[in-house]
Amino acid sequence: MWQLFSLLTLIAGQPADSISAMRTETAPTIDGYIDEAVWEDCTGETCDLWQFAPNYGESMSQPTTVKILYDDDFIYFAFFMYDSLPDQMTPALTPRDSYINGEWIAVILDTWDDGRSAFSFETSLANSQMDARLNEHGGWDYGWDAVWESGTARHADGWSSEMAIPLSSLRFPDTENQIWSVNFQRILSRTSENGWYNLSSSQMMADIPTFPELLGIEGVKGSLGLEFRPYASGRYYDSQSAEETESYGDIGVDLKMGLTSGITADFTVNPDFGQVEADEAEMNLGHFELFMHEKRPFFMERSELFDMPFNLFYSRRIGAVGWNGDVIPIMGGAKITGSIPGGYSFGFLDAVAGRVWEEDTTLVETAANFGIFRGIRQFDGYSYLGVSAVSKDSWEQEGFEEESNRAVALDGAFEIGGSHLVTGSAARSWNTGMDQDGAYRLGIERIRSTLGYWISGTQVDENFNVNGTGFTTMTGFRSGNAGIRKTFRPEETFSTFSFWASQNYTTQIDGETLDNNTHAQVNGTFKNSWNFTASGNYGAEYFDPYEGPDGKFYGGHANGFIGGGSNPFKPLRFWAGTGGGQYENGGTYQNVTGNMRYLPVPVLEASISGNWYRTFDSENYNWEASAFDSRSTDWKSVTFRLAYMFNPDMNLRLFSQYSNFNMNFDQSDEFESDELRANMLFAWNYLPGSMFYLLGETVFNGDGSGDFEDPDLGVYAKLTWYLPI
Repeated sequence: MWQLFSLLTLIAGQPADSISAMRTETAPTIDGYIDEAVWEDCTGETCDLWQFAPNYGESMSQPTTVKILYDDDFIYFAFFMYDSLPDQMTPALTPRDSYINGEWIAVILDTWDDGRSAFSFETSLANSQMDARLNEHGGWDYGWDAVWESGTARHADGWSSEMAIPLSSLRFPDTENQIWSVNFQRILSRTSENGWYNLSSSQMMADIPTFPELLGIEGVKGSLGLEFRPYASGRYYDSQSAEETESYGDIGVDLKMGLTSGITADFTVNPDFGQVEADEAEMNLGHFELFMHEKRPFFMERSELFDMPFNLFYSRRIGAVGWNGDVIPIMGGAKITGSIPGGYSFGFLDAVAGRVWEEDTTLVETAANFGIFRGIRQFDGYSYLGVSAVSKDSWEQEGFEEESNRAVALDGAFEIGGSHLVTGSAARSWNTGMDQDGAYRLGIERIRSTLGYWISGTQVDENFNVNGTGFTTMTGFRSGNAGIRKTFRPEETFSTFSFWASQNYTTQIDGETLDNNTHAQVNGTFKNSWNFTASGNYGAEYFDPYEGPDGKFYGGHANGFIGGGSNPFKPLRFWAGTGGGQYENGGTYQNVTGNMRYLPVPVLEASISGNWYRTFDSENYNWEASAFDSRSTDWKSVTFRLAYMFNPDMNLRLFSQYSNFNMNFDQSDEFESDELRANMLFAWNYLPGSMFYLLGETVFNGDGSGDFEDPDLGVYAKLTWYLPI
């Protein structure tokens, strides 16, 4: 069937500045076989995509055919990926949004043609799916999910793929003639090739402003329909340490509504934010709270619209864990996000968090309302003006007085000559019981170039605090940061080689030096896709105001790190690194880290990672002894994962982790903490957009003497049902 397309390879050439879609009255069957009359009547393009790696700028070794159709409800893509050695193609069967090596094809759509954001839809030879949103800086957010259809098929001279993407999953201008931008990416695992329909001179992998135009789409309207997602869940937990068991069931619903072709409303009632895997253990030897990544779907949807200066919004403040360890419930939430013609984008979120009681009698966390707003006016290039406003309000209840946390910010960027960007931001916070105060930042950087440099200055006043809704660690300081980076693409040995150097200088507003650090780093990827990194740091004398009652001065310190890994496109890959030197609080430290992943067969993936971090004779304040003391620490963590794929819609995953932390002061007893955690997750996408989860977990906590207590055991089940209306 594909002999006709094979003839087209004889005239394969460079892609044009645009590509066209053709309207169809007959929807193709999405089975991966591109043999229907509707596809044969569609004018396509056969070309050699251009390598981003390993040989930047050279054509891919195998050609690709692209065809595009659309109707009132869907846009359809057909691809044929030629391969002269089809027996060596790797299927890449994986859970949704989990990349492993194999054959992949992706379409990236900028439906506003403004270079600011794009949708990515990716499928593998095994018909595994990935989807994401991209920002203008090349960041990929795989927390975004859409319901779309794909099919793939093997052939004697390659493989083919079809995609049917609902227009209701996209947002685009309300105009008769649509002008979008598009790019295509292909992964050819046998030769480790990463190819693109269009490459940017900036050498960014996904430089959205440079995408070719997608023309020919006319007379389509964004869907104003509803997406209704009810859920039911149940949990049983047996805590041996607390000598108690608990069980509960719950129901709730999420609702998505298209208000216009570019604006969406999301509502949630009694959302279930249970995580199917616990956050991995992280070491924290500093004074500040760790920043944890968001995993909850309601907050991840269009999360890029809520990126604010000075971290005014940190979504894990909503539905966080109370001081007694109980999760603060979220009673409901609403979110409206979107874009409208003229370069305007906005996001509004409101959520109500409930109370937490201790033994049903003592209120430990009050109910509160969170209001979050972000608006952006985009201009040509990267220029924009943004405004942000956040609030957390808790009314008087059960002896707790009324309390509020509020902040506003103005930020923007101005592009100069297409090569430099001036950025600035200013914010102010108001908190009950605190004086209002501000934060300010100004910087300039070079963009769209393999040679970049930047310089910036920041001041955060003493009483600036957005921890009610955001994330503030240190206040009362001024800092300056400058750096340079350069990317090379040597023709002989390296696919890419880059150098990075930066200098940071931070002082208290009243003058003490808090940080004076110089950092240098090199990264390289060889033609065979093996890679390495090496870095070094030198820190001059500084003052730590949080160490001990009155702070402490520390001398200079120097340290380094080196690491490297094998070809990530191969079934067996590994990476390892080690670092060491002088610890910032005096003494020395050592660090060893590594990971390995193996795919013995396409349906089975195993990985193991570990980290060992030790400090020796650092000078820290011992609060138990009320004196500065010599401290040594030892932290180990090992994580093992195993995934078995029944098919693209059903999988079984094992997660297990052991962590041990040991701290020893000269003047007090040794402290040791152990934890062994494991869970088994069965996930089944039984209908498009509808999921069933069954999770069993066990946790062994150390008793402080090297042994483990009896395990805590839990079972969790959740059923979601996707109902487009």
